[in-house]
Amino acid sequence: MATLRILVNKDEQVLIEPIGDIAPDEWNQVTGWWCSVGGVTESLYSVSIPPAIFAQHKHWMREGWTRFGHCVAPPGPEIVSLLSRTESYIDEFISLSQQEGASEEIDLTVLQIKRHLTSFQLDNLRALIRMPNGANFSVPGAGKTSTTLAVWEYFRKLGTISRLLVICPRSAFEAWKQEPLDVLRDEIVVSQFSDYPIPSTAQLLYVNYEQLENRNRLNRLLAWVKQKPTMLVIDEAHRIKGGGGSIRWRSCLELANVSKRVDLLTGTPMPQSPEDLRNLFGISWKQIPRPFLTDDRLKSLQRGGIFVRTTKSELKLPPMRIETVKLEMSAVQSEIYSALRRSYVGQFGFSANDQSYFGNKGKAVMSLLACATNPGLLMSATNEEAYLGLQWPPIELAGSERLLNILENYSSHEMPSKYEWISRFVAKAAAEGRKVLVWSTFIGNLLALQRVLEPFNPALVYGCTSPEQRAIELAKFRNNSSCSVLLSNPQTLGEGISLHNDCHETVYIDRSYNAGLYLQSLDRIHRLGLPKDQVTTAFILQSEGTIDRQVANRLELKIAKLGEYLNDVGLSLASLPNGDGDDPPESLLGIDNLDLKDLFEHLKVGDA
Repeated sequence: MATLRILVNKDEQVLIEPIGDIAPDEWNQVTGWWCSVGGVTESLYSVSIPPAIFAQHKHWMREGWTRFGHCVAPPGPEIVSLLSRTESYIDEFISLSQQEGASEEIDLTVLQIKRHLTSFQLDNLRALIRMPNGANFSVPGAGKTSTTLAVWEYFRKLGTISRLLVICPRSAFEAWKQEPLDVLRDEIVVSQFSDYPIPSTAQLLYVNYEQLENRNRLNRLLAWVKQKPTMLVIDEAHRIKGGGGSIRWRSCLELANVSKRVDLLTGTPMPQSPEDLRNLFGISWKQIPRPFLTDDRLKSLQRGGIFVRTTKSELKLPPMRIETVKLEMSAVQSEIYSALRRSYVGQFGFSANDQSYFGNKGKAVMSLLACATNPGLLMSATNEEAYLGLQWPPIELAGSERLLNILENYSSHEMPSKYEWISRFVAKAAAEGRKVLVWSTFIGNLLALQRVLEPFNPALVYGCTSPEQRAIELAKFRNNSSCSVLLSNPQTLGEGISLHNDCHETVYIDRSYNAGLYLQSLDRIHRLGLPKDQVTTAFILQSEGTIDRQVANRLELKIAKLGEYLNDVGLSLASLPNGDGDDPPESLLGIDNLDLKDLFEHLKVGDA
């Protein structure tokens, strides 16, 4: 007869270990079963189990152990208390996940705020207050920042939370600096985290994600949070959807572990798959075991229970028109694209277990996307393209001296059909006094279009643009009547900026498989505050017979899945054509195995 005891270790994990000697086959019975559950760490004679996983499967101690004549030592008060807290937490998650909206009225009379909150913001506020940790997945422009500040103010007035730490992209700094002044009546000391000491009077501290990668800076933030009860806000939280493989995700988890409350803000919590959502809830509901968050359970979550979301239809925005513009490639461009397509078929035969699986295919995807727009891009890599580790011209074309000669002088051969279309479109818009926002994943496209569209005094913002120059370029686009076009990429300008008062037409020269970047960029010109009769249009340029169509198909499926999980049936209708971080390349591109499988079929047949 073998006896086990159950303890709590220093990391507040459940520890199972034998008392006295135990036969190897009996110990293997213990470790084999618990390791099959997942999330368990095994050492020589102990098994470490997250409390939530143990609470979910503790029946094994009776059904798989004591019923066969073995024993379990009586648990001590520490394990009883830990399991009680854990089970209560899981029960609360289940109860909230099945509710839609607040089950009881929340007294908001303690709030003293300047800004008048809309009815949907008040509904979200009440629901968020009821949650132990919040998640605001409302569309951009729905007032997530204002609502979050109101949540903090509510708990601040109650005396349960003192400070607010905001992790956000640099593009959101201005909002977190200005919004407290516009929303709150009390004068709040707002500070930006830097290498200088944090002011002792700081109440709201904001920091960008990149700073979390430095251990010394993270330790300073942890020390600040530990001093007083703090609410942690992770703005544009989809930036840490990668989970435990990301330094930034792990840093956020450390901060969450010492925070009183965690709130997630993003309009696209699962741009790729339900795994994105599991990773986000792994920060705010860290006591919930990952196996518990099945796809079916996530799909059944009700708005107002575990998360809130205001949809575009609830904002009563005029609908956005999204039109696909199909363009034929020239004979030269088509020949180059076909050569690339044929060469990449073999690469897609690599095993998914191969370490370079996504890396090799990410480069293939980028090369095909570039060629479908402007084959001339294949001769050199700049900035983000170089960051992806691309070798341009692609080695796949190295055997064709004729094609390399064409590529080297491509701009003297012809202007790509997408460039011709955008030139005509911007010229017409400028003549009629309209401004146009143009997106491309590639810096090479942006720089080339800056020259092509020179008569229209284009503004340009991309990753290498300094904060000061960025402000100058945006002011130029907004205020200078001679500037008719803004060129940017979704990686840089897809978040934290509103252009709906300046521009009502946008053009996508190309798109990646990243549904989050696409949705975020659409919302730059389609936001709360538009007149009811305003027509907003996005044009998607698509080279016939290329990867452009595969990208369009996969984005449609991803957006539909996101709408299904967020109970937002209008999401796909509002984001697809009418009628007809530390970040690896696959994160920027948004590619997954299903994307690659679909693309492989395109490569094999050579016809979209």
